[in-house]
Amino acid sequence: MDQTNWKKLYPGEPVLISSLKAGALSGASGLVIGGVAGIVRSSTPGLFAIASGLQCAALGTTYYATRGAILQAWQVTASSPPQDRIYPSTIAGGITGGTVGGLTRGRANIVPGMIMFSLFGFAGQYVYNALDARHHNSHGAIPTATTQTKPTSKSDHGSIGAQDAKPEEPLWKRVLNSKWSPMKVLSDEQYEKMLREKLLRVEAELAIVDEDIEKVKQREEKARKGGKDGTD
Repeated sequence: MDQTNWKKLYPGEPVLISSLKAGALSGASGLVIGGVAGIVRSSTPGLFAIASGLQCAALGTTYYATRGAILQAWQVTASSPPQDRIYPSTIAGGITGGTVGGLTRGRANIVPGMIMFSLFGFAGQYVYNALDARHHNSHGAIPTATTQTKPTSKSDHGSIGAQDAKPEEPLWKRVLNSKWSPMKVLSDEQYEKMLREKLLRVEAELAIVDEDIEKVKQREEKARKGGKDGTD
């Protein structure tokens, strides 16, 4: 596959950039959780938080980079069935658990780390696929991956697949934008629209305040005229 078709099939962020973002998010989460756990255990919360943050950052970066590399090597695109992501997630979890576990906790933890994180990768991807399918069904839409027809030959893969494939958002962005997440990632257009809506609400409230002030002035004016007529 040439470089042009490759970019068309994978129009999202490069794997390295997405992996660093996922690692930063995982590290921040580990930093907070480690700090809380350190306070609860009455140990040094600062060192505990730093160690936990570094481990979580290493896990997030390694897992996301390995998973992205496998997805690209196996040519799993946005138009592929969701089931095609289960095996890469499982393999990436095993590689991540074995690598990080061996580096941080010794050789004895390589095999247990591979087994546990393989299960975590499999279960996480399976649950995500189920929730994503339920989300599409609740909105009356069918996921693109289930309706996308596959190319009939290798020669058509570069043309048909490149035309039908849609840009795939990074995993962390899709998780934050899901309906189960309390936070959303806004684009520049969405953020501008939100600011315009807030500005309209503020202008409407100011108009109401101006009307109230005008009514109060009219009442005061009537009261003054009534007082003058009474003295006359």
